[in-house]
Order: sequence, then C-alpha cells, then structure tokens
Amino acid sequence: MRRTVAVVLIALGVFCLVSAPMMRTWMSGSLMKTPLDYYNATVNTGEVTYFNIEDLEQVEDANVEAHSTLRADVASSTDDVVVWDQFTWIKDADTDFGISSTSRRAGHDRVTGEAVDCCDAMINEESVAQSGQAWKFPFMTEQRDYDFFETTVQEVVPMKFEGMEEIDGVEAYKFVQTVEPTVIDEREVPRSVAGLDGEGDVVGDETFSMVRTYWIEPISGTPINISEDHHRVVVVDGEEVLTLLSGELSFDDATRAASIENTEQARKVLPLLHSTLPVAALIAGAGLIGIAVILFVTGRGTARRG
Repeated sequence: MRRTVAVVLIALGVFCLVSAPMMRTWMSGSLMKTPLDYYNATVNTGEVTYFNIEDLEQVEDANVEAHSTLRADVASSTDDVVVWDQFTWIKDADTDFGISSTSRRAGHDRVTGEAVDCCDAMINEESVAQSGQAWKFPFMTEQRDYDFFETTVQEVVPMKFEGMEEIDGVEAYKFVQTVEPTVIDEREVPRSVAGLDGEGDVVGDETFSMVRTYWIEPISGTPINISEDHHRVVVVDGEEVLTLLSGELSFDDATRAASIENTEQARKVLPLLHSTLPVAALIAGAGLIGIAVILFVTGRGTARRG
C-alpha cells in the first residue's frame, strides 16, 4: 500500500515540477502580449498659451484638450509585432478652435514595446524609421532608464526612472523624458505679431522642448497617467518672439481611470502565473517527492522487520 501511495505522490510531484516552468514561460508568455485588436482613446487637458493662426493673436490661459486615438492595424500585424496607427488633435475646449493635429504609424514588439522597423512607419504622412520604446513599456517593466522615441524631434530621448508613486491607489513607476530645445522647422510670421519693429514678415526658428512624464503600471508596462509640458516657440536672433504652444497637458480623470482599469487583469493574473504559482508548484513537487521517498524507505524497513 505504501509503495502504491509513493508512486502516486512521485507522479504528482513530477507533474508539479514540470508545470512550474510551463506556467512561467508558456502560460504567462501567451498572456504577456499586446492584443492584436487593440483600440484606445485618451484625453489630456490643461491650461496653455497658444497662437491662433486664424486671428493672428496669442491666446493665454486657454482650456485645451488633446484627443488621441490608437488603433491596431490587424492586417499588418503578426504574432510578434503589432502595428498601431495614432491620430492626435489639440483644440481649445471653449472655442473648439483646432490648434494642431499629428499622425503616427509604427510597429512594435508585442512583449517589449520596442519599435520595429516595418510596416510603412511614418509621422505626419512622412516615412520615419523609429526605435526605442514606441508607446508602452515592456511587460514586467524594470526600475531603470529606457530609450523612448520622441516623435517631434524624431529621435530617441531617454526616459529616466525617477522612483515609485501611487496613482489612485495603484503602484506605478515614474519615468521622465526631457527634450532639450531643438530647432524643428522655420516659421515665417508678421513682424507685428512677433512684437518686432518694421513692416513685413520675419523668419525665425521654430523651437520645441518638452518634459514628458509617464507613470507606468509595471506588470503590464502600460501608462496609467501621462503629463506633457509643451513649449513650442519662434526664436529670432536668439530671443523667443512668439509662443506657438506652451503649457502642461495631462490625462483627465476619465482617461486615468480607464487606463487603470485596463491593467486590472494583468495585475491580478500575471503575477500568479509568473511567480506565485510556479514557486508554489516547485515547493509542492519537491514536497510530494520527499514524502514518497520517506514512504519507500519506511516501507522497506517495515518489510525487513516482518
């Protein structure tokens, strides 16, 4: 009888030992992928100063909204790479005046979130090769700096890890990207609008800088809050003569709540499959085999004494 029980325990122990790495690699790995049918819409809000190009006047302390949609291109995606199309438009929330709009397309690894050079990647309808983190961070994000692609200057700018904070009760890793003032274009503006003497127009450098802060839920690698402090100006002879857009825009309450809700399944399931259950299975497997060995040994001793 003891021998039969021991054999059953060994079988169960081996099953647990084999299951442990499978849960950590195959089962959790199958869930740690960005969905191929991903869709998301976000709204950032804040008070900013901007230049109304229609009325040729600067508007200060305006209530502004930045609406962004992200949609996966299922047909262009693969098992390893998902392709996203993004469209963003910024408007005055009170007057509905459209301040600016941008578009972006890129493929990125479904696990790491790193941009992949494929699939007609572009920014504002112009082909642009992209690298670094594209939109999100890796599943199981680490407490370290990451290269992150900045779309306005069109180059990688590091996202520096700056500690942990709670966002509405959820632990998040805080990353900050500082984009130093960079000339991105030339802009011709009337001298009167730029506050310069004389008649006619003046050509200046359109200069962009930003401090971008991401609060990342580390298990899913998803941002649950974003703040972007924009500063886009026209510079003539080393002096800022016109503000095109300046101010901080952050997730509104509804966007932040929805982003947190979207990470709920990952926060509950992935730690179990990635660490808790595999460790428990290893302990259980070793324990069952240990008990089986004891039963074998004690069984032999009893048989000899008999």
